[in-house]
Amino acid sequence: MNLRTLILIALPFAGAIGAHQFQVRTDPDRWAQTEDLRPIFVPSPQATKVSSMGFDMVVADLFWIRTVLLFVDFLAEESEDGAAWTRTVLKTVVELDPKWRTPFFYGGSMLRLLNDIEGSDEIFSEAVEAFPEDPYFPFSLAMNAYMYHNDLDRAVGHLQHAAALPRAPRWYRNAAAEFISRRGQRKAALLYLKEQLNNANSDRERALVDAKYKSLLYEQVSEAVESIQADVEERLGVPIDHIDQMGPLPPDPLGGEWFVAEDGVVRSSVQDPVVARRAKLTERAILVNP
Repeated sequence: MNLRTLILIALPFAGAIGAHQFQVRTDPDRWAQTEDLRPIFVPSPQATKVSSMGFDMVVADLFWIRTVLLFVDFLAEESEDGAAWTRTVLKTVVELDPKWRTPFFYGGSMLRLLNDIEGSDEIFSEAVEAFPEDPYFPFSLAMNAYMYHNDLDRAVGHLQHAAALPRAPRWYRNAAAEFISRRGQRKAALLYLKEQLNNANSDRERALVDAKYKSLLYEQVSEAVESIQADVEERLGVPIDHIDQMGPLPPDPLGGEWFVAEDGVVRSSVQDPVVARRAKLTERAILVNP
């Protein structure tokens, strides 16, 4: 082996060693500036798509990896800049690869955790258009409306949309009815559940919807029974002590019997153990956390 060959072999090693030493010396300064430099570059979704020159999915992958890596840091910092950067990069990713479900699925939740609810709504709304048969995205919009916007009307609309999709989990229907009931439209909830009962595809699904239907119907009937009890006690001038004093009552939707409970309230024999259990849990919580 001649001298020239040895030199050609040694040069790459020498260069590698030199580069490594230079990197070690610059690390402290590089890491010190990392927090300031990382979010500076905010890509334009449309411009990035043009500049990707056909490698849309590759560029989308790179941006998505960067988003995931920085998300934890932004979450710890609680900075608005981190939320704005994440929102823009997510929009870039979905612009580059609009049929990739993962950035929509996780991205909307990331923005929610970064307190960018509007951005979360935007990503989930775009997902509804990109995946019209996927119930997760209208359901997520409903959760945003309920938890962060305090907009029950919008929450109900999104939930009904989600529950009506063929691939929707069965419990979406009950959730939609629950939201309608909390909004005070119990009659609408009952009609909605009755329609779902007619469209149920299995005995298990029908049983779940029927249980919710009876629960809401009991709330409605028990309010009527409560009103009758108040009228009777006002007429008698004393609290009642026997159910016969109430006169004819509508049937118990839960399948039990009406009776005067220990607290003096006329209640279903099926519902009373539930009320007692809730009262016990509440009492225990008060004792534990006075």
